[in-house]
Amino acid sequence: MVINNKEILQFFHRNFKAPDFKASGFRFFFFIIPTIFLTSCSVIDVQKSAPLSSSERWMVLPFQNYSQTPRAGEQVEEMVATLFRIRGIPNVQMYQPQDEDKGGWLDFNDRKRQEKALLLAMKDNASYAITGSVDEWQYKLGVGSEPVVGLTIRVIAIPSGAVVWSATGAQSGWSTGSLSGTAQKLLRELISKIEITKS
Repeated sequence: MVINNKEILQFFHRNFKAPDFKASGFRFFFFIIPTIFLTSCSVIDVQKSAPLSSSERWMVLPFQNYSQTPRAGEQVEEMVATLFRIRGIPNVQMYQPQDEDKGGWLDFNDRKRQEKALLLAMKDNASYAITGSVDEWQYKLGVGSEPVVGLTIRVIAIPSGAVVWSATGAQSGWSTGSLSGTAQKLLRELISKIEITKS
């Protein structure tokens, strides 16, 4: 038996229907799937606190670097200082290591650097110290090699040493993105959660 093209087309037309893109299932698919994809790029947890004064003196202390990338903490410190200034805190200073510490063992011990920097902030009459840690800073292995960043930020009241605000988060970027760009987006989102007063 010979079946021509016309008969084949008629058969498919009778037995198969084109998908209804207006159906609720398709609307769900095309709305939910992109939303999940876009929102699953970052995870954030923030400790709420009372508003902190922008007129006080703030100091950025060394960040502990738990990642496998050398000097990642120093990159984050620079970004943090800039983003806090953008938030409206003009008097944000960076911790400057003492001459005797440069090139010494403190360069390789982030916790000791933090402790010494906090003592210096107290001597300099700073009101708040900003510190934290770099928990992840790498390109994810795979075809895309997406940048992945994990960060923690803490604001410490001086001289009590109490943590008055903290936030932690992780974010992955596009394969065409950079680690610094991904970190900046995450930091901007974290720092936007802190309440600042103009007094």
